[in-house]
Amino acid sequence: MKHSMIKAVSLFLAIILTVAVFSACGVDPNVKQEDKATADYKVKIDEEEEEVEREGFYAYGKGKTDPVEVGGVEVNVKDFAVRSYELAFMMAQKSFDSPKDLPLDAAVQYAFTHIFYNDFYHITNKTVQYRSASEQQIRDSLKEQFGTDDFDVTSSMLYNAGKKIFEMWVPSYGTNIYYIVDAVNVSGDKAEIVTTFYNELARNTLLGKATITVKIQDKKPVIESLKAE
Repeated sequence: MKHSMIKAVSLFLAIILTVAVFSACGVDPNVKQEDKATADYKVKIDEEEEEVEREGFYAYGKGKTDPVEVGGVEVNVKDFAVRSYELAFMMAQKSFDSPKDLPLDAAVQYAFTHIFYNDFYHITNKTVQYRSASEQQIRDSLKEQFGTDDFDVTSSMLYNAGKKIFEMWVPSYGTNIYYIVDAVNVSGDKAEIVTTFYNELARNTLLGKATITVKIQDKKPVIESLKAE
């Protein structure tokens, strides 16, 4: 009996000592340490995990970015928000009611670049990259982007008549794009995508706003018009 009492007292003292050690370390013994670590480092803004800069160039999109169905075809809203940035803020083509309103050299350069790259903002050549393309490649890319190749492409400054090819030194466009898709208005076989762009991830400084109209042609989405400011 006496031996049992000694054991009980010893156990009680051990528990008190353990609690004292945890308290001295500032650690609650009733909280799982992995849970506490997670709580310390998980920061949320507007019920979403905080965005952080990533390695390489990236388009940071928020808002109404989900794909939409237009005329029975799925349209990737993020892709066309980025297209509006490329045209308006990388190529300074802020307003056209139809692709034919684009300056010839701008249209050809845009089509030319998209033959080799999916997005301008990923082009991070340390040295300027030389590219060449055939007339058919240029026309195919114009159709893919704008739904028409009705341009006098061989009159472009990028056309080398002697070699009968298009040549270009591709600029290093690499940059981060910060945007919020404000609205996607679908009507028939067209979608109007309204996007606001910012200068930084926190989206405090306004860069500009663009409205790109996408239409379905031959069961594919193409750029019809753009208004930006």
